[in-house]
Amino acid sequence: MKFTNLARAGALGVGLVLCATPASAETLTVGAHLPATTDAGLEIETISVDTLSGSKGAQLAYELKDALQKARAQNEPWFDVITIGGAPVDAIIQGSASIQSSVIELEPKGERKCAEKDDDNKCVRHKTTYYDCSRTEVSFYPDIEIIAQDGAILYAARDEMTRSKEACTDSNSQASIPEMSDGLVSSFAWRVRSALAPRFYESQYRILERRKGLEKADRKAFKNAVKLTKSDEDAACDAFKALEASNPQQVSVLFNVAMCHERNGEYALSLDTLQRALAIEPQKLMALESVDRVEGWMRAEDQLAARAEILNRRYADVDELSDTSEGGGPAEGG
Repeated sequence: MKFTNLARAGALGVGLVLCATPASAETLTVGAHLPATTDAGLEIETISVDTLSGSKGAQLAYELKDALQKARAQNEPWFDVITIGGAPVDAIIQGSASIQSSVIELEPKGERKCAEKDDDNKCVRHKTTYYDCSRTEVSFYPDIEIIAQDGAILYAARDEMTRSKEACTDSNSQASIPEMSDGLVSSFAWRVRSALAPRFYESQYRILERRKGLEKADRKAFKNAVKLTKSDEDAACDAFKALEASNPQQVSVLFNVAMCHERNGEYALSLDTLQRALAIEPQKLMALESVDRVEGWMRAEDQLAARAEILNRRYADVDELSDTSEGGGPAEGG
């Protein structure tokens, strides 16, 4: 099974952060699986990390093992990470990782302060103190491949990741090359994990509160529904849905109903309702963001279903082979 638009799934996490709202805002809570950014990990159940070469190879290998061991979807581990050289595995990670760092001197920073005041508390003499400044740059060069048993390359990632920090000697926060490099290694390991397996994500997303176009009675009901989001989201959704029939063209009602479908995992209904809202206001940013988000949840659902199908087929074949072996195989004709 192939999955389309997975590049957009990688950007979905950014959209989710941008949509996050303060706790005081009127919101609904949505929890679902973010899709893996590729389908490379769908058939991988057991995996090993080989010895990675380079100055940061050992650290990246550790971070990859840790990230993959923690990968879970639907409350189940996605991978069984096996020590290299142990039992046969579906795939193995090979490659290298190295790092380079430099410290570049910058122009000193001058800080002018009063050194002496007169009796009227006016400054009569200033003193300028100069502080040495520098920019620390760290570059990380990971290069890995995930190779299947048959030698096929399932996934490859090669990059140059850089972080820099400027600091002067008067600062309480100085640049630390080990901390910067550790952050780069962890970030890359998380990228690999995100490429291979879906993950559960939950956040609060803001509803629409504009009541323009509603009749007086419906305006009051809508306002009460908005208030309910802070205490009883299910009741709030029931109230929004009750307003939809008499207000099929009111964008706030449609958008909030779409979010209610989304939080219930009714993604097709959510998309349909969002499209109705966008037909009225085509440039409604929150609705456009919601479409991307819901399509992401749907891609993850497809991946989870594909994974279940793969494993069911795999273990059905194993059971059939075991039954045949134990029964001595089919009887031969005389």
